[in-house]
Amino acid sequence: MKKMFALFSAALLVIGGFAFAQDAEPEAQPNNDVPRAGVSVDYSDRETQYITIEDKFSEFHPKARTVTLEMEYTPMTGEVIVYYTCMNASFDQGEAMNTIDAVLEEFALENKFRNKPLTIKKDRSKYFKDGRNIKMATYRRWVKFTR
Repeated sequence: MKKMFALFSAALLVIGGFAFAQDAEPEAQPNNDVPRAGVSVDYSDRETQYITIEDKFSEFHPKARTVTLEMEYTPMTGEVIVYYTCMNASFDQGEAMNTIDAVLEEFALENKFRNKPLTIKKDRSKYFKDGRNIKMATYRRWVKFTR
């Protein structure tokens, strides 16, 4: 008898909970991505900037004649990835390292970074063939600048 009374009471509580339940409306959360009236929002520091660098560092890579320097910069995190690409026949890792050092040094001066960059990932070389079936080499450095 006691078990039946306990089961009956529990069933009434569950049925009553369903019958009298109210729909809870979620609290309004402030959305920081939507600009308020009269306030302009600048999203440029959140987006990664892809920069092609003019090769004015030819003294750092005398063997390689045609070098492509590219940079990915994320202002919000301070992360910079620099790519040094040239033909595999004229690729020298030491020259690539020196050229990237010069690029990062100039970038730090332009953007007023005072501290040395911290290495995020190990430097990496990649070898591939381009669209004209020419063997190419890319050297990559991934660093983070702090103010």
